[in-house]
Amino acid sequence: MKDFNFDYEFVSAGAPIVTLSSLGFAFNPVCRKMLGYPDKVNIGFDEKKMALGIKKHNQSTSIRAYEFESRERNGWIRIGAKDFINYLSIITEIDFITKAKQFIALYDEKSEMLIVMVNEDYIKK
Repeated sequence: MKDFNFDYEFVSAGAPIVTLSSLGFAFNPVCRKMLGYPDKVNIGFDEKKMALGIKKHNQSTSIRAYEFESRERNGWIRIGAKDFINYLSIITEIDFITKAKQFIALYDEKSEMLIVMVNEDYIKK
């Protein structure tokens, strides 16, 4: 039988949630844990797949880094991105402007990246 690595805190902590609102992104404590509580992150966007990718910043790259753990308030991290959210709202036809939407994120261990599929199927109900 395969070896398992059960996390017994996961059920009480809930799902990894990324909120998209008129102000930008917000990441819950589960997202922070999955990313390894990084000081800085990179946020990418795949327009064809309508997906956001968030990963720990690698200092050896010139990719723009966003402060992460230093922005923690009440367990959540918020990153401002008004212009991008306006654009995302237009191309996805999802209204993030008048009401924030919470998305269930997935963690890809191979790329060590949190993936947010920006479509109706992944909105927390």
